[in-house]
Amino acid sequence: MLKIVLELFFSFLGTLSFAVLFDVPKKYYLICGTIGATGWIIYYLIATYSSRTVMATFVSSFILICLSREAAYIKKAPVTVFLICGIFCLVPGVGLYNFTYDFFVSNTSDLSKSMIYVVKVAIAISLGITVGYELPSFFFWGYRAQKKNRARLSSGE
Repeated sequence: MLKIVLELFFSFLGTLSFAVLFDVPKKYYLICGTIGATGWIIYYLIATYSSRTVMATFVSSFILICLSREAAYIKKAPVTVFLICGIFCLVPGVGLYNFTYDFFVSNTSDLSKSMIYVVKVAIAISLGITVGYELPSFFFWGYRAQKKNRARLSSGE
């Protein structure tokens, strides 16, 4: 249990740090950190208990884009502000490092394993984002609330 709490805390902190580096407005820091931590904890739980890292990456990136779209509707901000910060924890940095290292030391057997892993994770991230972007807007509570407010304002209430 302590390990999960630490994973959650450090993923929040990492996402928050990237939001600062990415120059996100301060009013979005908490939301960015929460979205990133949620995506990471979903990835961590699926990958730990099923040992399917590519599926875990797909599911967590899908949930990240859905949360980012919801936050964008509620806060009236671009989706990319929340998505880029949130997806930071899912990028396969160690896999890319291993691929680059194996490439430069000419370790061909490990090179192909590293490359295949990185490509699978990159495809899983992009598919999760694509599927989440293709969901119609009416699936999101923030969009429905905005539409209801606009209708109320235009009717003169």
